[in-house]
Amino acid sequence: MNAVRQFFLMVLAWGCASLGNATAWQCPDSLNASRPTLEAGELNLCDTVKSAKAVLVVNTASMCGFTPQFEGLEALYQEFKDQGLLVMGVPTADFGGQEYEDAEKTSKVCHANYGVSFPMFRKACIRCDNPDPLLALVAKASDTKPKWNFYKYVFNPRTGEAESFSSMTKPDADSLRKAITAILNEE
Repeated sequence: MNAVRQFFLMVLAWGCASLGNATAWQCPDSLNASRPTLEAGELNLCDTVKSAKAVLVVNTASMCGFTPQFEGLEALYQEFKDQGLLVMGVPTADFGGQEYEDAEKTSKVCHANYGVSFPMFRKACIRCDNPDPLLALVAKASDTKPKWNFYKYVFNPRTGEAESFSSMTKPDADSLRKAITAILNEE
């Protein structure tokens, strides 16, 4: 009887573990690749996303009226990074052609002008035949494609869910902060 009970408990534990894993978000194949950053290194997208509790993905542009939002994004990153927030910027020229072709110019805007310390990738696109995998992931997860530069997506790497925020939403907006802290405070 004891052996039967142990077997039953083992099967029950395995079943519960399997159910827990089935509901956990899994990186799609498109994220299992490295992307070059402006800092001259590469990051594996899947590993990077899964290392955070919450991820804020922003499609950026260096010559946009919203470019000063870099300052607020950096402040948000500094405030919450020790709690598990990761901010990642993906420069695009999809909206008004407002991104440089030269990565050094983009890097200067981000790093020298605004002091950005979060990962910034090299120029990509979202409205093209081969969209950036990170932007494609959050657009699909939130069911909202960016309509302009500085669209923001708060992504939960545990569930694969995302919430989108328009370009008009400033980095210090209560709605954006609440979405981030809700994920950071999850157990």
